[in-house]
Amino acid sequence: MRRIYKALLVCLCLISGGFLSFIHVKAASANIEITAHESDIIVGDTVYVYINITSDSMFGDIEANLTYDEDILKYKGNMSFVTGSSGFLKISDINLSEETDSRKYVLEFEALKVGITTIEFSGPVMVYESDTELPMSVFMDSLTLEVKPAQTASENAYLSSLRISPGELTPEFNKDIYEYTASVGYDVGKLVVVAYPEDDKATVRISGNDSLSEGENKVVVTVAAEAGNTMEYVIYVTKEAAPQEGVDTPTIIPDKKHGSFELVRLNEDVYAVYSGKYKIMEPPQDLKVPSGYIKTKIIISGISIPVFAPEQLDSEFLLVYAENELGEAGLYTYDKVEKTMQRYKEETQPIYEPVNGQNEDIISSQKYRRNMNMAAIIIALLSALCALFIILSIRLYIKLRG
Repeated sequence: MRRIYKALLVCLCLISGGFLSFIHVKAASANIEITAHESDIIVGDTVYVYINITSDSMFGDIEANLTYDEDILKYKGNMSFVTGSSGFLKISDINLSEETDSRKYVLEFEALKVGITTIEFSGPVMVYESDTELPMSVFMDSLTLEVKPAQTASENAYLSSLRISPGELTPEFNKDIYEYTASVGYDVGKLVVVAYPEDDKATVRISGNDSLSEGENKVVVTVAAEAGNTMEYVIYVTKEAAPQEGVDTPTIIPDKKHGSFELVRLNEDVYAVYSGKYKIMEPPQDLKVPSGYIKTKIIISGISIPVFAPEQLDSEFLLVYAENELGEAGLYTYDKVEKTMQRYKEETQPIYEPVNGQNEDIISSQKYRRNMNMAAIIIALLSALCALFIILSIRLYIKLRG
């Protein structure tokens, strides 16, 4: 009986130790929320961004990386544990003596220009539990801010002059003409573009003028007004092919006219002639403009018409509101390169998969249920062993006393 009694004690200790390892079935977690002090942000405003951290356990040190658009926001804070700039901040709040289950940080930014930026964490966020000093499971979100122009901001996005070197523009520059052509020799690798905006507060960006290749090259001059609206001036630059040594071959210049598209004016109306006749119309006020498009103008065949251009500055496709020969009006897609036009069909929105945080929460929940089932089995086994232990102890006690 003593041997059985000792064996039961050893078994109880082993099983109890295993049971205690399952008590902490769910790891500590923390939740991080990013907010701003206000939603209406104007260029020049000071923007306060709040980072709120809450947890179901006490925590201490925190390490994280934060990203944002440096062209739209400028970090102005002077906290010792926040370092970096130019779109990347490192938060390293470590070696803290105090323990807490909630903490709040305030980051100060300045709104530089019109645009939309997202403030979000880059990589894992490390929040360390005070008792175990192990990283917690962190659930976090992001913050999207839109900086709007001041009410007095200018919408002038025209150029006052445009020149290139080497070569000349065809036709001669006019602020209302948005497409030009030019030719350069085979030995020209870069086109120098000099562009000045009409409004001093507008900004100019040039792309495509470096590393010219043989054939046709597209150089885009983008003018962004103070109010945020943009306008594009496009230069189609044809670079001659390099001559082959010992072979006298003529230079072949690619034909940039891929389609038979042109605009004609009949009486007071403008028509697009392409596989039929389409009447170009002013878009109605209640027209639902596709997301990501802004209204602007383009000149084709010397005629200016209203169009909707994507916010992507290098897009080759525009939307035109027109009426076909059957009297059906709607949006049409115009290809500036291929010179074609076809009915516009809005793309189907993609179906987004659950974010990583949601998958981790589901996996954690499933693990929690498995651990609880195992704990229930161990409890039942311990109960049976305890009952047997009590019976044997009573019998041993009676026998020893007799």
